[in-house]
Amino acid sequence: MSPQSQFRRELRTSYRPQALADLQAEGLVRRRPSPSAWRRTTRDHYVRRAETAALTPTQRILDNVPLIPPGGAVTGWAAAFVQGVDHLDGLDMWTMRELPVTICCGADLGRRPTPQVTYTRDRLAGDDVCLVEGIRVVRPLRAVFDGARLAETLEDAVVFVDACAQARVVDLGELSRYLAEHPGWKGVRQAARAFELADPAARSPGESRLRVCYLVAARLPRPEVNPPIFDHEERLLGIADLLDEEAGLVTEFDGSLHRERLRHHDDNIREEAFESAGLIVVRADSLDLKGDRGALIRRLRDGHQRGLRRDRRHDRWTLVEPQWWIEQQDPMQALTAHEKADLFDF
Repeated sequence: MSPQSQFRRELRTSYRPQALADLQAEGLVRRRPSPSAWRRTTRDHYVRRAETAALTPTQRILDNVPLIPPGGAVTGWAAAFVQGVDHLDGLDMWTMRELPVTICCGADLGRRPTPQVTYTRDRLAGDDVCLVEGIRVVRPLRAVFDGARLAETLEDAVVFVDACAQARVVDLGELSRYLAEHPGWKGVRQAARAFELADPAARSPGESRLRVCYLVAARLPRPEVNPPIFDHEERLLGIADLLDEEAGLVTEFDGSLHRERLRHHDDNIREEAFESAGLIVVRADSLDLKGDRGALIRRLRDGHQRGLRRDRRHDRWTLVEPQWWIEQQDPMQALTAHEKADLFDF
């Protein structure tokens, strides 16, 4: 895990819950902690109040650590986040609602879910668990397995798998074998389908959701994900979110960062460069994905058909990587600051 992961950064300013008995023994409180100085997290556990009322994903995870039973562990988004998957920060993409932390108990302990925490009673092997900063969490492979099979929708499942694969905490080949070793588990068919649709080249949850719409709802051929496209003079035209090489169709997801004036300016220039080189461009944003997708599906299919009918004699683009690109130690150096921001654009 990168020392610069969001979890690591937030951990420096987070507080671990302390049992009331320990606080009293240390003389920090007399009977009950003052609400102005201490915040109750779970029964008889408190943390010092932070300067801000908003809780970070890391603090929300720490708040629920006392609820982990012996032999249990945190799983789902929280386990992935602890192990370096920044995109899985426990916030619903559409509403920014805080998702509950999931704890795998390994058995039915009769616990009931709350808005802050939910429980599973699935089996938990010893080698599925590891300790990160004193927190019992499932290993990445089990976190992806649980996150994908227990997701509310197939789209959510693909987002989960993509994020973990892009962060390189799991290998899709290992996930395939893990799925084969756990037949009959709840949601395993959804997890298997998400694995088929996953792509480690995806750079944001919004991009993943657009690709699922593209493949499943629009029923278009599987596109290449984030390929660099060059002109015939070996200049980089840009990195396409999705590209159907046969149709010459570039599909772009515009996240919130694309609303910034300079970013919008760069997007326009890049789109003109794509179209000047003979490519067809279709753009989509969260409104297209969140609302009625019928119009988006029609636009995607129309763009694909227009691309298939295009006069290919006018194509001035290629996916052949020039030597200067290949020789770069870090291809990211060739991107503009705004293109690099795509990595974190939801």
